[in-house]
Order: sequence, then structure tokens, then C-alpha cells
Amino acid sequence: MPVSSVEASTCGSCYLEPLNTLGSDKPSLYDQIKGSPSSRMDSGTRLFHTISQLNQHGYGPRDRIAWDPFFVNVWLQYPNDIIKKLAFTIVDRHDSDDVKIEKIQRWVIGNIEYMPDEVQYGVAELWVPPVMVLHTMKGDCEDGAFLIMSLGLNAGVNPSNLRMYGGFVDAGEGAPSGSHGWVAYRRDAGNEWVAVDYSYYPDLRPMDERVPLKNDDKYVDDYFFITSTYIVFTEATNRIRNPEVYYSDGRVKPNILSPTGSLLSWYA
Repeated sequence: MPVSSVEASTCGSCYLEPLNTLGSDKPSLYDQIKGSPSSRMDSGTRLFHTISQLNQHGYGPRDRIAWDPFFVNVWLQYPNDIIKKLAFTIVDRHDSDDVKIEKIQRWVIGNIEYMPDEVQYGVAELWVPPVMVLHTMKGDCEDGAFLIMSLGLNAGVNPSNLRMYGGFVDAGEGAPSGSHGWVAYRRDAGNEWVAVDYSYYPDLRPMDERVPLKNDDKYVDDYFFITSTYIVFTEATNRIRNPEVYYSDGRVKPNILSPTGSLLSWYA
């Protein structure tokens, strides 16, 4: 997938390639969960199987999950004593998760100087661990995103409410379209995912005033997202518009819609 650069006064040049090379030869998520129906099914089993197939086809069959906590933790560094110590100079232990993420985002934006990898390291793109960003106090979009997420995790924010996205953004007039990395956080208010951006579009409003990510047109599509334990490749899906697909352990959520739910109730 060709990836263009993002060139804006706040973001510089970001080359965030989809991580296709990280995929494994293991069966896809869909292969693992779709299974094979029994050749002998009663009407109830057949009904449940049909609903399951509809759910999986419409609710994540083309995503691929890489189960590699070590790989993820290279960039998230959780738990980490250095980052945890810093986190609790930024937040109070009694702050809500919303307030913790607000404070952490402001600290990273206010203290980490934006600098493209080509300027800092002499290469077009280099992902570095958060502790290295803290050593140089400079970084680009994904460096700021990994640092925000790492600080949040070490500050005790619920891991299931944090993701780092790599995807395509279109911030509108004066800010060209292109590839970008940012954090998404599931806020307390309405249980909605919102952007927590370091560089391209840093919204510093309180969490309950931010536009839900699924309705924010500046964030167009995702190539992948990273949690505290796994990576989900989303080349053929859009988990910005439809984020509520996975439990925190990576299992696909059921998606029984109202009509089929009523049908099941009637059958029972």
C-alpha cells in the first residue's frame, strides 16, 4: 500500500508504513473463529451458526492479529520504572483516567520537541522506545503517541481503553492528507473513543468535549492499531469508524443485532 507523507507545521513528515511485514503464517483471525459447522445440526444449532457467520463476516473477518507482547512492549515499555516515576510527577494517583490522559497529553506536547526522524536520526522513519524519546526530548508523531500511551499505562489507566493507531489523516485546509500515528482513548463520558494526538491535530479540550473518533473526519482510516498486548492489522477494515470489535484480550465481541436477538428469544 503506497503511503504518502504528512507535511504540516505541527507534524512535519511522517512515513508510517502499514506493518505488513509483521504478519505471521498462522491462520487469520477469521480462519480461527469461523470453524466448521457440524454436518448434523438441529434447527436451533443451525440458527445460532447462521447468526455467528453473519456476525463474523460483518464484524472483523479480515483483520489479522499478531500476538506478540514482547514486540509491543518494545515501544510501549509497560511496566517501566523510569516512565512510571515520570508519570506520577505529571498526574495524581487519585485522578480519573480521563484527567490522567489529559494531563499526560499536555505534558508531552509541552515538553517533547517535534523533530522528523530524518533530521534527528538521518533516516526517513525510525520507531524508537519512549525512554529514548525522553533522553533526546525530541520525536515525531509515533514517538509522541507511544510516549503518551506508555505514560498512561504506567500511570494506571485501564489498558483496554488505550490504543495507538497508525493510519491516514486529512486535517483539511492548510494541512495535507497523509500517514500518521496517534493515540485513541476510550473516555468515561459515553464510553466513546477519542483522539489523543501529539502532533497533527492536538486537541487539548477536556475529554467530554472532544468529538468521538468515529465521527471525526480528520481521521480517515487505519492501517493497524496496537494495544498493550497485541497488534491488529486492519488493511481491509476501518476500526476508526467501527472500533468496538475486540475485547481487551483480543477476542471478537458478539454482534447479535436486535432482529436476530428477538428471533433467538422467540425460539428459546
